[in-house]
Amino acid sequence: MRISYSAFDCFNQCPLKFKFSYIDWVKVPTRPEFFFGALVHEVVQRALRRDPIIPKLEELLKYYESKWQEDVFPDKLTSDQYLTLGREMIQNFYEGYKPGLRKVVAAEKRFQIPLGRHTLSGIIDRVDKLPFGAYEIVDYKTSKSLPSQEEVDLDKQLATYAIAVAELWPEAKDMRLTLYFLKHNSQITTFRTPEQIELLKLEIMKTADKIENTKRFVPRENKFCAWCDYKNMCPVGQKIEVAKEDESDSLEKRAQKFVALKKELEKLETEISAIMKKDKLELFAVEKDILYRLDDGCLVLRNKDDLN
Repeated sequence: MRISYSAFDCFNQCPLKFKFSYIDWVKVPTRPEFFFGALVHEVVQRALRRDPIIPKLEELLKYYESKWQEDVFPDKLTSDQYLTLGREMIQNFYEGYKPGLRKVVAAEKRFQIPLGRHTLSGIIDRVDKLPFGAYEIVDYKTSKSLPSQEEVDLDKQLATYAIAVAELWPEAKDMRLTLYFLKHNSQITTFRTPEQIELLKLEIMKTADKIENTKRFVPRENKFCAWCDYKNMCPVGQKIEVAKEDESDSLEKRAQKFVALKKELEKLETEISAIMKKDKLELFAVEKDILYRLDDGCLVLRNKDDLN
């Protein structure tokens, strides 16, 4: 079968989500963050394809703005915030890009390579050949947060691209893998040993075998369930939504009860104060508590043990 990193990761995250996405091809609404990320990537690739004489920044920004779709976002404010963020990312890319210092071997490189009896496919943002002969895989990211070096060292997507580059460019013995975070204009580089690459190959092939032999795609609850596009079709997702509704109802009911009791308490305070004033009482004992009436008619409750 043909398998990409996204499919591999999706199946291991949740088999039912994999079925909805890669077998049933269930259509879902365009997510703002996905539209945004794809468009920024498109602008970056537009520049890289014309290396070493890339378009001017004004041209890139004009193209970016011409492709913008405000209706993808929940409101104009959110749309404007993303639009501004994208401009900043494109400017960071443009100002940080130094044509001529390295050779861009490929931009948005699509690949399909053999992996055992399966086929590994995907798209690599950029592959460079460095002056000293090494190859560098660059993957552009539009995420708002930066991962740690340790997290990048464990990133399987980058390692999947390393498998492809080694197959497509056999001379690429020395290879570095870099995540370029456009928001922060920051790069994090990592490396993989041949042993790590071989282990990942085996893991991908085993996953592909498992997918082929799976008859029943069972949902797997995980930290991403609350944001899953298919949660309304999934028993786990529906359970999470019901729990959220129950929690919301619980808060609303408790708030309503609090307001009702508060009103009842104010009514009782007025009535008790009026009776104590009529009977010329300044205090009244209630079991272990003493109820005091103040000059303004308010009541204060004190425990007898606290007064000793």
